[in-house]
Amino acid sequence: MKSLKPLSLLFLAMLFLRITDAQSINSSLPKKIDASVRWLFYLHGAIVQDQGINAVSKDFGPYKYLDILDTLKSRAFNVISEVRPKGTSPDAYAEKLSRQIDSLIAAKIPAENITVVGASAGAGITMQVAIKLKNPKLNYVIMGLCFSETYKEYEGEKLCGNFLSIYESSDPHGSCDKVFEQKNCAGSFKEIKLSTGKNHGFLYQPYKEWVDPLVTWINNKN
Repeated sequence: MKSLKPLSLLFLAMLFLRITDAQSINSSLPKKIDASVRWLFYLHGAIVQDQGINAVSKDFGPYKYLDILDTLKSRAFNVISEVRPKGTSPDAYAEKLSRQIDSLIAAKIPAENITVVGASAGAGITMQVAIKLKNPKLNYVIMGLCFSETYKEYEGEKLCGNFLSIYESSDPHGSCDKVFEQKNCAGSFKEIKLSTGKNHGFLYQPYKEWVDPLVTWINNKN
């Protein structure tokens, strides 16, 4: 058996070991479900699925996945996240997450204490989770998802839940308001436009420009 590289050991430590305080980072639901904390599922962009944990874009630089997880944990969330294997089916992964969320609800976690955060391709999966669960009390954050014609993909779908859309003005992925003009289920929709000048790279690091409003929005839902 080959020995693990230091980076691999760090990754395993962050994703599988419980942290001593109330929050943690895990790659799947822990055996013991703490009903007193808030739960956040983070779904990374496609580049991490394609390249792995050390993903680097020639245009936007490294995707600081572990830093993002650590930042979200530091904001008092139990974070569930994993690097999706290359070739993962979005629909199959959405089904997997839906089952995990159902497990949390079955363990008496209030739906309003559960948030799914998706970046780019991860935002597409987040939308599929919402469509599958149809729970108006769950929270969803979608970042860097919509093109001008994206709304057509969701025509006739039940979009239940509370949605926050965050997009960057310099990114070709723009507003999702046309998607939610046709919202036909209980919940809410809010959208925030950023102007960082970082294009789609605004998703690649835990920039306060998106982390702060995301956390504030979730806090206001509890």
